[in-house]
Amino acid sequence: MSEIATPRSKGKLIAALIVGVLLFLASFYRVSPLKIDKEKGINTLEKIELGGVKQWISIRGQSTDDPILLFLHGGPGSANLALLRTQCPDLEKHFVVVNWDQRGAGKTYSPTLDKNSLTIEQIVNDTHELIVHLKNRFSVEKIYLMGFSWGTVPGLSIAAQYPEDIFAYISVGQIVNPQKAEKLSLDYVMRIAHETNNEQALTELEQINPTYLSDDWYRQLMIERKWLLRFGGVYHTLDTYNHEAALLFKAPEYSLIDFAFWPLGSASSLKQLQPMIMEVDFDETITQVDVPVYFFVGKYDFNTPYELIEAYYNELDAPAGKKLIWFENSAHSIFWDEPERIAMEIIRVRDEEYAQYLRN
Repeated sequence: MSEIATPRSKGKLIAALIVGVLLFLASFYRVSPLKIDKEKGINTLEKIELGGVKQWISIRGQSTDDPILLFLHGGPGSANLALLRTQCPDLEKHFVVVNWDQRGAGKTYSPTLDKNSLTIEQIVNDTHELIVHLKNRFSVEKIYLMGFSWGTVPGLSIAAQYPEDIFAYISVGQIVNPQKAEKLSLDYVMRIAHETNNEQALTELEQINPTYLSDDWYRQLMIERKWLLRFGGVYHTLDTYNHEAALLFKAPEYSLIDFAFWPLGSASSLKQLQPMIMEVDFDETITQVDVPVYFFVGKYDFNTPYELIEAYYNELDAPAGKKLIWFENSAHSIFWDEPERIAMEIIRVRDEEYAQYLRN
């Protein structure tokens, strides 16, 4: 016997159809380009093929005569096409700013992506291919490269392997040795939990193995990151991710369907790449970089613990020069804790290195 549809079931069906229609329409939704006033300005949002996969980039700047700054986002799996535009808008007055949602992330995410292609080596190759594309497109010899958090893994790798392509490498929250970092991060949240007598935190954290080798490593990592966020190791000025979600939801770079898929891209990228990231040890594998290197370090960063970055900086052989720049009011996410200061420091890097390049 067939069931008789009730008003409630009909309401659910109608709601589901409306959501389906909205998501379908959103998949085709594209906003008008954000305004660039200058005659020589550029503002594009486009797909290009990298490593056989179509991937989204945005390119914005007040003048195409300015040097290129390529930003490698964190995560892995973050969606950051709008981060620099909103947090550091002055960068577009001094650079052609290129943002890129990497394979498996943000606007580039696709449920049909072959997960076996989501490797550190492949993303390094994608990065280099993008740099070559930008050099050819703008007829330049070099670009500036900036990596944030996970983005510092391909970032430092590129700076070491292809110095001829890079004016300077800017590192924000450099990953050095994740096995050491995760132990320090867990030690930090455990210490704060003890100091604040937070029984819930202690109960949840005591079960965690910071090597993240068990079958339920993802669940354990999410618990640790929850308390790291709560205890100020991610942001110094915030204790939720709501502002990041709000930025992505409002950003004209993303459609509603991009926003809906964002958590899937983030989770799937992290699950695929984190075991590989845990094997990284730049203390051993990259001991010299032949381009100028700038390390931006948050004083309260316990996501990529500041002490490991400082130790790596002290040991790194950098014949072209190196600087470590402290952000006294920041944790890991300096772009949110001190956005004006980080923009100023990035522009200062440009002024130092580009002026010397033009003189030569």
